[in-house]
Amino acid sequence: MTAPIAIRPATKADASEIALLVNIATHGGIGMGWAYDARAEGTYDPIEVGRLDMLDERDELNWRNATIAESDCEVVGMLLGYPEPDVMGPFPDDLEDFLVPIVELEWLSAGHWFISMLAVHAPWRGHGVGGLLLELAETKRAEAGSTGLALITEDVNVRARELYEREGFKVSASRPMRNYPNGPARGSDWLLMMKDQQHG
Repeated sequence: MTAPIAIRPATKADASEIALLVNIATHGGIGMGWAYDARAEGTYDPIEVGRLDMLDERDELNWRNATIAESDCEVVGMLLGYPEPDVMGPFPDDLEDFLVPIVELEWLSAGHWFISMLAVHAPWRGHGVGGLLLELAETKRAEAGSTGLALITEDVNVRARELYEREGFKVSASRPMRNYPNGPARGSDWLLMMKDQQHG
């Protein structure tokens, strides 16, 4: 792992890799949802459904908002995020139950650049990839003119929380978790963590 890490914008060709990293970011939770999606019929892997989701540009969670970290042509991690408007729109009324607390917290991040997904492949964790991607998020925040950074993590994800806290993030709100469909609980609360501009 001595090759330098390079950062590049994602392309449509990265859709499957992005879906895999989104599933890693959610500890397999979103993949469970994809597995039970009606579109999964006739597929061999939930990532096939995830790939379709990453190609769908009707919401913010898509390939255009992703940045890939690579080393020697190997994808090692990903940042997926976007600037939130200063005033959030109406709260969605068609959410799956497990998403409600997550979206409630995202709705509190108006005016921030929102880190929707940050994931690093297991062999590369602890090698600075996450910190590099958080630095990139700060650059994107500045370019967008957002007031700060925001992200959501689980209360039990201690390693990630320690990284975020080292980078200046603080817990600003929480919501009780609701289980992923057909998935086990991974903690008690979702945490909204924010880093205001003056810290960066």
